[in-house]
Amino acid sequence: MSNTNDYYRKREDPYKPKLNRNVNRPLTFFLVIVAIIFIMSLFFKVSRIEVRGNSRYTAEEIITASGIEEGDNLFFINGIAAGSRVAVKLPYVETVQINRGLPNLVIIEVVESSAVGCVKVGDELWSVSSSGKFLSSISQADSEHLAMISGITVTEAEVGEPINAGEGESAKLSYLIDILYQIQARGLVGKVTAIDLSDAANPMFVYDGRFLVKLGAMDNTEYKFGKMLSAASKLSADDAGTMDVSTGDKVVFNPN
Repeated sequence: MSNTNDYYRKREDPYKPKLNRNVNRPLTFFLVIVAIIFIMSLFFKVSRIEVRGNSRYTAEEIITASGIEEGDNLFFINGIAAGSRVAVKLPYVETVQINRGLPNLVIIEVVESSAVGCVKVGDELWSVSSSGKFLSSISQADSEHLAMISGITVTEAEVGEPINAGEGESAKLSYLIDILYQIQARGLVGKVTAIDLSDAANPMFVYDGRFLVKLGAMDNTEYKFGKMLSAASKLSADDAGTMDVSTGDKVVFNPN
């Protein structure tokens, strides 16, 4: 039988303040975060910076453009901002990726741009990359192995900046970038020597100096390039004419 005195002793005083064990949790969490940040800032200092994928620019040029320095905290580096600085300052860099290697390594991986086509801007010729970025002003001789772009209005150019087409020509520009990408990806630089965008619904390009290729509307550009190359491989070295890859699975070839 329970003791009545025990019952009264175990009853809680309703006026006695309760200790909330959760009160200190935010403070504890804050102190842990501060400790982690302190340890990171103390031990994870950049002492090595490696550059990979570069050929046109030296490692020193790329590191300088990134703004990353030895002694920077490894975890506080803004990789997106550093990559953007490289791409803006060095126009022949197409993409940049910043990777970290514990405890003190930063790896800057770059993919460099290469000229695929060229376009006339005023009295100058400018080379452009597969993404439609201006690379440099070039001579007529330097343009001979590039695809000469016509049929689109380009009034100004600046190193490292994308092509800004004329009013109402955004569709042409999108199609142009699709075409330039296929030329680059398929190793056709020097094989495609001219691109005519005069008709936005049916751009044309010259391939291998023998074929005028009609693309038709902007859809399945990759597939159309594949059809064209497959058809060209089945023709003899003396064949020349017009290839229409605009519709269906067939290529319509009209010899000269």
